[in-house]
Amino acid sequence: MMDDLDDDSFGMFEGKCQACDGYGMVDDMMLCEDCSNKFERDMIRQRRWEFSALAFGLNPEECEKLHQEVIRRFGAKCEMVVPDEESSRGH
Repeated sequence: MMDDLDDDSFGMFEGKCQACDGYGMVDDMMLCEDCSNKFERDMIRQRRWEFSALAFGLNPEECEKLHQEVIRRFGAKCEMVVPDEESSRGH
């Protein structure tokens, strides 16, 4: 049983990604690793800290550094999620 804890796919299982429709390993949100990473970056871009696993336990200054690092490395444009200001225009 302890060997199961060493498995690299802990928390992952076979399924269909709800974002890209690809089949393979998905997480508890039914996202593949690539889509999960995009979702995480989009939450950080939008400062939606309550939905970011990487921001968990960080203070506001550390969250802002994380935000700046994501923008620096990956750009400001969301990859997966419609930004809040765009989603509110249609309603």
